[in-house]
Amino acid sequence: MAEGTSPLRARRNLRWMAVGVLAICLSGLGAALLYGNLSNAQTVITVKRTVYRDQVITAADLGVTSAVPASGVEVVPADRIDEVVGQAALYDLAEGSLLSPRAYGAPVVEVGSVRLGLRLAAGRLPSAPMPPGTEVLLVPVGRDGGEPPAGASIAGRIATSASVLPDGASIVDVSVASAEAERVARLAAADQLVVVRLPGGRR
Repeated sequence: MAEGTSPLRARRNLRWMAVGVLAICLSGLGAALLYGNLSNAQTVITVKRTVYRDQVITAADLGVTSAVPASGVEVVPADRIDEVVGQAALYDLAEGSLLSPRAYGAPVVEVGSVRLGLRLAAGRLPSAPMPPGTEVLLVPVGRDGGEPPAGASIAGRIATSASVLPDGASIVDVSVASAEAERVARLAAADQLVVVRLPGGRR
């Protein structure tokens, strides 16, 4: 009986030896991969809390982490974090994501300013094209020849080129100082604004 079982035991021993060799090989491969990943790791900028499109990015929104980006994934090195703070999100930045260099840029609206969309009746702004950046003056006017509203004219800047509606009115975005936002909005709603292009500036 013992003689008949020896080959079987030998085969079992060889099988366990093969399993052991395979385990050692896989462990070595795993260690090599882990070492390779660690050696390719980068310290990059991560988003600590969600930042929505057009919001200004603050230091509290960002963090740093060590990561091995997937092939083709663009990241921002941690040493550039000071460059990112103060920029605006070009699209929603999800909490926990790695920051992409394409995800931020110059703020659409300067700090201390706001952007408003104005609907102006025909004849209330110059007919010549005014590209973004054109400096203008928003002048309060009276309705039907009446007295103009109290208060001085408001300096502004064209944010988007005007588009003309079927009824002849125009829609245009302008940037003004934050303190003047409510007044400009009320004057526009009452149809009591005229846009005057200032000399110089962009043409």
